[in-house]
Amino acid sequence: MKNRLKELRQLHQWSQSDLARELGVSRQAVNGFESGKFDPSLDMAFKIANLFQVAIEDVFIYEAKHSMQTLVERVKNFFGFEFGFERFTEKAINALNFARNEATRSQNSQVEPEHLLAGLLADSTTTSARLLRANGVTLDIETNEHSFESRENLEFSPQSKFVLELALQIVRLQGKKSIGTEHLLWGVVRLAETDKATLSELFQRYEIDAVALNNQLTETV
Repeated sequence: MKNRLKELRQLHQWSQSDLARELGVSRQAVNGFESGKFDPSLDMAFKIANLFQVAIEDVFIYEAKHSMQTLVERVKNFFGFEFGFERFTEKAINALNFARNEATRSQNSQVEPEHLLAGLLADSTTTSARLLRANGVTLDIETNEHSFESRENLEFSPQSKFVLELALQIVRLQGKKSIGTEHLLWGVVRLAETDKATLSELFQRYEIDAVALNNQLTETV
């Protein structure tokens, strides 16, 4: 994976050893990241982005430059992913269907992270809903017999596509076979770390204890 790590490091006048100490890794690891010899884990990629106080996409350049667009191209529909052995669980599909329906109900032209979050809360039996309610969320999401039906075909906003991409990547890294609601929630929390302006108000509205949620989510995922 191509990246701007060396450029950012030099802007801070850090040696590879300096950066290695900040990240808690070896100098050889930093050299490997910079040269593209091997890719950092997602957790390390976010740690690097947070260290330089930039968005993750400002550090790492995926081989498919417009990764959000390529994600959409690869996804035929939510019932037939072409990611090999990786599949969304039924509850994750329901959450995405709810998000699309909610975006339509609120007269949005795209599915935004706030609609995803509502979808992750809508079914109280999901792992995502249990985690959110255990960490401050008290808001009830109204549902009916049609709430989880696939009725709308709205596109996802760039931020929401980023969440889907992150959910896919964490499942691939862990070698798991399915993408659950907890992976989608993990993507939302990671997005909140890199796009605080977009999600800080949303997290406050839901009264989410972001730190506690992140700790529990890390253990779950």
